[in-house]
Parts: sequence; C-alpha cells; structure tokens
Amino acid sequence: MVGTVYLSPEPGAKQFVGVGDKVKKGDTILLVEAMKTFNPVEADKAGTVKEIYVTDAQPVEYGEALILIE
Repeated sequence: MVGTVYLSPEPGAKQFVGVGDKVKKGDTILLVEAMKTFNPVEADKAGTVKEIYVTDAQPVEYGEALILIE
C-alpha cells in the first residue's frame, strides 16, 4: 500500500512495537495512512521484532520492507 507510515496510534503516544518486543500473529505493529484512512498493519507471524526499517511519518510504497520479525 502506498501511504505514510505511523509507528504509534497518535502523536506523542508510545510506539506499537520496538526492537526486541515480542509480538503475536495479528498484533497491530504500525499504521499506514492512505487517502486519509488509517490502515492497521498486523504481524503476519509471532516472533521478536529484530529491526524497524521505517521512521514515523515516512512515505512508503508497495512491497517495501517495514519491520523484521523473526
């Protein structure tokens, strides 16, 4: 999806996930705003967040890696 990525639910709030956090399949890990609609991006598997490739309010494109979960 093309849009703007947000790492927290609102400005000044804690990020959904950070490096080292454990996530379950289906956990919301970030939001992508496209055409004024906020779309939650969920973890596709359970694991540990190893790396976050994007920064808050960064534009993103189709197929771009956002977060590494192992």
